[in-house]
Amino acid sequence: MSIVGFNFTKISAERKNAVVGTVNINNNISLKDMTEAKLGLAGGTRGALKITFAFKSEYMPDHATLLLEGDVLTLVDAKLIPGMLESWSKTKSIPKEIAQQLMNYILDRCNIQALLLAKDLNLPSPVPLPKVQVNLPKQAEVPETKKPDVKKKGK
Repeated sequence: MSIVGFNFTKISAERKNAVVGTVNINNNISLKDMTEAKLGLAGGTRGALKITFAFKSEYMPDHATLLLEGDVLTLVDAKLIPGMLESWSKTKSIPKEIAQQLMNYILDRCNIQALLLAKDLNLPSPVPLPKVQVNLPKQAEVPETKKPDVKKKGK
């Protein structure tokens, strides 16, 4: 499978009230539809599928919602398309090999967009960001030094 196109069709962000205290963020991605896409490819050994998705971040309890919808255009072996479409219409599932690559790609693109939207709305990041921890070296304890006794010689 090769991903050849990606676009958002809906971007919605709403902050309902100020974020105070503990916030739980639930991220969810779902595939909504799969259809065959007609592309003018030479040879005809590869076909195209258009897969529609929705990504949602909910800031609980009822602080904010981010919603991203769009579609991904993929190239697959033309012989596999009828079986994939039939499986989709019956069980709403796609082969694991394709699902993993597709979902990871969608998450990469949506997490970046959701991060930008959260920043604009003054919301916490919907995805965990790396944190830097600086461990300062312990200072070696320096033993107290005594001044040497200096004896004055008498005249």
